[in-house]
Amino acid sequence: FWASDNSFSGPIPKELGLVESLDTISLGNNRLTGTIPESLYNLYNIEYLNLYNNMLTGSLPKNINYSENMKTILLYGNNLMATIPESLGNFPNLRTLELHSNKFSGTVPDVICKNLSLLTSFMTDCTYLVECSCCTSCYDTRT
Repeated sequence: FWASDNSFSGPIPKELGLVESLDTISLGNNRLTGTIPESLYNLYNIEYLNLYNNMLTGSLPKNINYSENMKTILLYGNNLMATIPESLGNFPNLRTLELHSNKFSGTVPDVICKNLSLLTSFMTDCTYLVECSCCTSCYDTRT
C-alpha cells in the first residue's frame, strides 16, 4: 500500500491493519495525526513500514509483532515519545530503523544492538534524551 506524498490528513484508519496480506505500508510525507493504530503492530507479512514526516503522537507499544521478514521501519519526523521498545530487536532481517526527530527518551535497549546483525542504518536522536551505543547516525534536534 503506497500512499506517500499525498497531503493526506487525519488519523491512520485502523482498518488498514486488518489487511493481513500487506507487505508494505508507505504513508510518509503526509499530514497524518493521532496515534499509530494498534492494528498496525500485528501485521505478520509486513516487510516495509514508512510513516515518516507526519504528525503522529503517542508511544510505541512494548510488543510489536511484525513479520520476521521486516526489513525497514521508518518512523522519523513525528512526535512519538516515551522509550524505544525492546521488541524492535526481534526482527532478524531488519536493515533500516530510523526513529530520529521524535521525542523518545531513555536508553536504546541492548537487544536491538545485539540481535540485529543485518542492521546497516539505525538513526535516532542521540542527545541528552536518548543514549545509543549502536546507532549508525545520531541527530541532535534541540535546535
